[in-house]
Amino acid sequence: MKRGTITISLELKKKLDALRGGKTWEEFLTELLNTALEAKLGELEAFLRSTADKRDIPFEKLELRLRGSGDAGPR
Repeated sequence: MKRGTITISLELKKKLDALRGGKTWEEFLTELLNTALEAKLGELEAFLRSTADKRDIPFEKLELRLRGSGDAGPR
């Protein structure tokens, strides 16, 4: 796997390091990313539910495969 660097302020690095605990940076940032993605998906789901009455297809009949298998294509 290729590696890269990210330039951030020392203040931000200190805060992230405090949250990181004993995890590697790879583990910590992966967990942070997954948490952020889950939050965004939750916002998207809430939006879709709140606007379902404005679409031809009710939310309950939509097949959203955004989580899990990684395959978001049609079946």
